[in-house]
Amino acid sequence: MKLTYLGTAAAEGFPALFCNCAYCQDARRLGGKNIRTRSQVLINDDLLLDLPADTYHHFLQNNIEGDKIRYLLISHSHSDHCYPNDLMLRGHAFAHDMRADTLEVYGSQGAFDRIRVRADEMPNVNSHCIHPFETVTLGQYTVTAFPARHMPGDGACFFLIRGDKTVLYAHDTGYFYEEVFAYLQAHAIVLDMISLDCTNVDIPIDDEGTHMGFANIERVLKRLTAIGTVNGSTVKIVNHFSHNGNPLHNLLTARAAQIGCDVSYDGMTVNL
Repeated sequence: MKLTYLGTAAAEGFPALFCNCAYCQDARRLGGKNIRTRSQVLINDDLLLDLPADTYHHFLQNNIEGDKIRYLLISHSHSDHCYPNDLMLRGHAFAHDMRADTLEVYGSQGAFDRIRVRADEMPNVNSHCIHPFETVTLGQYTVTAFPARHMPGDGACFFLIRGDKTVLYAHDTGYFYEEVFAYLQAHAIVLDMISLDCTNVDIPIDDEGTHMGFANIERVLKRLTAIGTVNGSTVKIVNHFSHNGNPLHNLLTARAAQIGCDVSYDGMTVNL
């Protein structure tokens, strides 16, 4: 299984779109891995996670053949994860000779509702609502949605993805609900990789909050290790950074190493 991090920032990007703080000034000056677009991941060449407005840029920067993508998971309806207008470009005069005839989209209730209102304008797209603890089969993948503390009322979720490897992609989550830990333990899930929400970096946020930072991640990893879901072979990556936390890559790398994690960056690939 191959994962490509197409974007790794929170909603405002890094440097943030209209910001002139010292952190964003440093990012513009240093460039490279400090430039972060809105979060999105591609698994192999056919499963896309989230649909920000940066998707077109991501495909160009990473030489992604978008017509090969068969499945799309959308965690919630915030615009940096759900920009449904681009789905209107999948057919008619906009797209020809696609290798994946239909794009199957599974999203939270909020994301599904945003897509449904314009479904008639989205050719070759089938949209579905996925509910917490629901499991669906998408070709070679088995996907289970878990409830996130993020965006109450939206049905926001994060995803356990099982193919030839097992990955937990968990962003805009907040600290995991007890029911999630219980499910992972009861089903004896062992992760090859986990990708965790680090929006706050080192800005404190309690475990009832709608995002996480390093302190929350450390507590999640401790729980997952105790139940056997994470072990010494699990690849652990932090992702989805807000500019408010000063996510300069060298600073993040040093901080993440303290809890045994790697740091994502735009264009990063992970081969499991």
